[in-house]
Amino acid sequence: LLLTYDPAIVQRVASLLLLIMQDNPFLSRLYLSGVFFFILMYNGSNILPIARFLHYTHMKQAFRSALAKSELISHSVLTPLLPEAAIFYLEEYGAEKYAQVFLGEFDNPEIIWNAQMRRHLIERIALHVSDFSKRLPSNVKALYQYCPIPTVDYPQLDEELFCYVYYLRHLCNKQRFPDWRIRDPVSFLRACLTAWLNEIDRKPPAMSLEKACDTLGLPFDESAWADTSVVRRAYFKLAQKYHPDKNPNGREMFEQINCAYEMLSSSVARASVAPQVQRIVLCVQAQSIVYSRHSDELAPYKYAGYGQLIRTIDLESKDDALFASGGGELLSAAVELCHCTLQSSALNAEQLRRDAGLEALQSAFDRCVPMVSLSSKDEDMAVQVCIHTLHCFATAAQFEACREKLSEMSTIFSNICRLLQFHHLTRLATAAAECVCSLAVCTLLQMQLFQAGILWQLIPHLFHYDYTLDEGGRVEHSEESNKQSLRNKLARSSCEALACLAGFREETPDNDGIQNSLRAMLTPFVCLSMRNNDNDFVLKLLNSNTENPYLIWDNATRAELLEFVEYHRTSNANTSDLFGAEFRLSTYANELVVSDIFVRIYNEQPNFVFYEPKKVCMDLLDFLDDKSRVLLGETKSNETTNGEAVLIDWETVSAPSLNVAKEAEMCLEALANLLSANPGVEILLIGHFKVIFSFLKMTSEPAIQQNALKIISLSSTNRECVGDIAAISQLSLIFPLVVQQHKAVPLILQTLIALSSNGQVVKETLEYGGLLYILSILCDSQAESEVRLAAAELLAKLQSDKLTGPRWSRFIIHYLPAVFTDALRDSPQAAISLLDSKSENPELIWNDVTRNNVKAVIKKGCNQLCAAQQIDPTARWNSANQSSSFQGVVNEACAYADVMADELVVGGVFLRLFIANPSWQVRHPKQFATELMERVLDLMAKPTAELAVVTSAFVALLANHPTTADQLPTQGYLPQFCTAMSSSNSMTSRSAILILSHLTENAYCADSLAKLDCIRGILMSMKNQPLLVKESAHALKCLLKRSCTELAKQMISSGMIEYLLKLLADPMPAVENAAAAKAEIVDALKSVCLDLQYGEGITAMLNKSPVWAQYRDQRHDLFLPAQHQQAVTGMVDYFFFFWFE
Repeated sequence: LLLTYDPAIVQRVASLLLLIMQDNPFLSRLYLSGVFFFILMYNGSNILPIARFLHYTHMKQAFRSALAKSELISHSVLTPLLPEAAIFYLEEYGAEKYAQVFLGEFDNPEIIWNAQMRRHLIERIALHVSDFSKRLPSNVKALYQYCPIPTVDYPQLDEELFCYVYYLRHLCNKQRFPDWRIRDPVSFLRACLTAWLNEIDRKPPAMSLEKACDTLGLPFDESAWADTSVVRRAYFKLAQKYHPDKNPNGREMFEQINCAYEMLSSSVARASVAPQVQRIVLCVQAQSIVYSRHSDELAPYKYAGYGQLIRTIDLESKDDALFASGGGELLSAAVELCHCTLQSSALNAEQLRRDAGLEALQSAFDRCVPMVSLSSKDEDMAVQVCIHTLHCFATAAQFEACREKLSEMSTIFSNICRLLQFHHLTRLATAAAECVCSLAVCTLLQMQLFQAGILWQLIPHLFHYDYTLDEGGRVEHSEESNKQSLRNKLARSSCEALACLAGFREETPDNDGIQNSLRAMLTPFVCLSMRNNDNDFVLKLLNSNTENPYLIWDNATRAELLEFVEYHRTSNANTSDLFGAEFRLSTYANELVVSDIFVRIYNEQPNFVFYEPKKVCMDLLDFLDDKSRVLLGETKSNETTNGEAVLIDWETVSAPSLNVAKEAEMCLEALANLLSANPGVEILLIGHFKVIFSFLKMTSEPAIQQNALKIISLSSTNRECVGDIAAISQLSLIFPLVVQQHKAVPLILQTLIALSSNGQVVKETLEYGGLLYILSILCDSQAESEVRLAAAELLAKLQSDKLTGPRWSRFIIHYLPAVFTDALRDSPQAAISLLDSKSENPELIWNDVTRNNVKAVIKKGCNQLCAAQQIDPTARWNSANQSSSFQGVVNEACAYADVMADELVVGGVFLRLFIANPSWQVRHPKQFATELMERVLDLMAKPTAELAVVTSAFVALLANHPTTADQLPTQGYLPQFCTAMSSSNSMTSRSAILILSHLTENAYCADSLAKLDCIRGILMSMKNQPLLVKESAHALKCLLKRSCTELAKQMISSGMIEYLLKLLADPMPAVENAAAAKAEIVDALKSVCLDLQYGEGITAMLNKSPVWAQYRDQRHDLFLPAQHQQAVTGMVDYFFFFWFE
């Protein structure tokens, strides 16, 4: 029925057979019926039932192929009929997918099949069963006698190598199938290794042609077995005789007959037994592909093919025809595979070393490097071998044992240098640069590369970088289509190689020789950038025009460097023993370089941020230390110093065209800029301030002085620095600048304000005459208001010092009235306004004459001191004369003595003006009260004409500012006052009564006086000053109201009661307002009568007097004058007035 070729019949037969064979015990013998031959002869397209039948039955036949290489193929009955790939495809993807393939045209790594191959299959099967098909029409019941079909040879597959489940020629075709999926990478790699080994060690078949002919009874000549029909008849005859079903003892012979038949009927089996190079290449390339695509999956596995791989590399590298046309393909593939295995797992490098693989790679490298030339292309075999070999060396360099082996191969270093010369072979040069990066992890390898001249080859590549490629927007580019992208990659690799060689990477050792060469040729800043920044930053820097404190770089410097490098690169002999370390750019000849910094440019760009500001600061200080010695004559300038500095890694380079003073000026300015931009760095100046202060001695160089002063000012913000400045006692060098450098005055004041936080500085400022210099600024009305305000603030701060501040105040008073000391402390701005205005009030008499006198005194003293300190900077201010004025009369020897000449001043208050304006709020009322009390007591003991003035002032103070008396009891003055009241001097008595009348109005004073023996003194004063009865009586009233028993006793014992009654009886015509005086006496007597102990006795005494009867029964308050509210003017109003005057 299958031979009818009727589509419907064939489809039904195939479906029926599938149903019948399911779970059929005779399924394994189905193939003997020839059904697989007949069903595959069908040429229709409705083959899905056929595919399902084949998929179900082909592996379940009692069939074994003697020629099949894999287990699956040997068990499939379709092995002689279909290609191995078709059988794998059927088994892997199922009937439906296979049906699509069987009907279509497919040419890929997994399946090669087309209509021509199907037609060929049908023809071969038809030929095989032709004997039966001829007999079938005459006998439709005839049974097919199974005869194995010779393996169908497909001409389309003659050049194919099938391994695992892939045609390797297609799989290795990266252009057509770049990313074809590999099912099981490990199994595929194992299959490739097996196929490779089998191809290398290919042996003849198990049965030779001669034996096969003998087994089938055929003569041993090609004419005998070339005709397949003759072979088939011979096989059929013997197969019937020895078939196991008919002859149980003929199994062994039957198997030999089958093997002989397959041998003679298969062209593949009769093929040459010699290994084929192209098939080996495919095996090697397939391994490279699986490693490149599945590196991670294969990483845990040690590569098992190094034995044959190394033998292949070694033999190919020694082949005389290696560079003949078409040669070297196997070497290129083998080296690429070696690279891929190491890329997957670096540990494979150790096995490669143990198997002498590094030596084989070196041999291939040495053979191919000389063949690379300017005419070479990237796809050339020699170029590809070099690229993969370089990658292998790079990976091997990760291991110490491999590095030791590489260090013994001296030729590879010169070869690497040679390969870097070819700019047009960008990938090759990039691989060489990357190899250098890997080799640089060892000092020995670094030096071997260095001595081979690697620097001359790497540096030019740096300047082929184009940073605009990546910064030009979002334009996509790739290394495959953009040559500049490749050049940029080479530049990055070269930059990384240089960094690794010098030891700028963590895993690479420092190499002083290479670092010195790079610092000389690429500048220290570029080397620093290599260490701290990425390669793109460095390359952009080298290919841009830059001028900053670290680098001066432009087209001229690049050209000069490249000319120098090119000269040494193209020289046949070693022309530089220092390998470039002697190179110096001519542009830098006239630049001052300190700590790798261009000082001139930094002063032009003071906001530039340094990577290591502390190092720069220390180097500048060391440089200034040397220059200060030269400028001050301690040492002589040595021209060789500059030369040595140039050679010592650019640490200190002095341009020969600059003199020492100019260098010092520039460095001082740079140090000042550094401190301004880097707060906290000033701490490094501790221990170096003597050097900085020494530059203040250079009166002929104002710029140097200004810069040194600025450094001191910036450092004064740090407490530790201020302490160190105080310890060196160099402040006397600052003060003369006030006279010499008027432009520096604001900076001087700013500096002194900051330094005055230290007590030692405050003390030294006074000792060296800082007061005169500051006052000269303060009193200069022509100076800027900000400068004068700063001077005022400085004086205020100096006075606030706990230890020396009081001395400052006393010395300020020597030149300015005392009111200014408080004004400076309270409001510096108001103090300046007060200084510039005219004033006449109880605390200040200030006019143009006085002001000019003060300025003249200050200016004279300042100039004299400045002249002395210019001669001897340690000269101190002779303050003995100034301080003596405070030991005796205050008015003598002060700058404003003309104002003080005719005035009586107590506590800084002009008493004449205070008496005229008693409501004036003095600055220190309590102090004023104390000093007035002391002065009164002194004058009461020795009365003079001043007593009246002082008494009037004291009375005015107590009357207008009663609280000022609160502290007098605690100061112990009242007992002395009571004693003084007993004086017989009328002036003393008058003063005592006037003062007492106001003291007793203060509760604290009254309580204190009540405890003292004061009544007798009061009585004595009343008798001495009868006209002041009213004031005396008022004092008594206030005292007796305190209800003190002791006073009542004193009233009785002193005879005061009798004296008062006498006064009541007297009309007192000389007393002003006698009625009020009597009212005060009556109130005093009434108060004493209330005493619990002596009150009754005193009342009895009074009642005996007829005069008392006139006053005892009524109150006399209406005779007393009304109390007036006193106006008080505050200090704020005082300053307010002068502020707006």
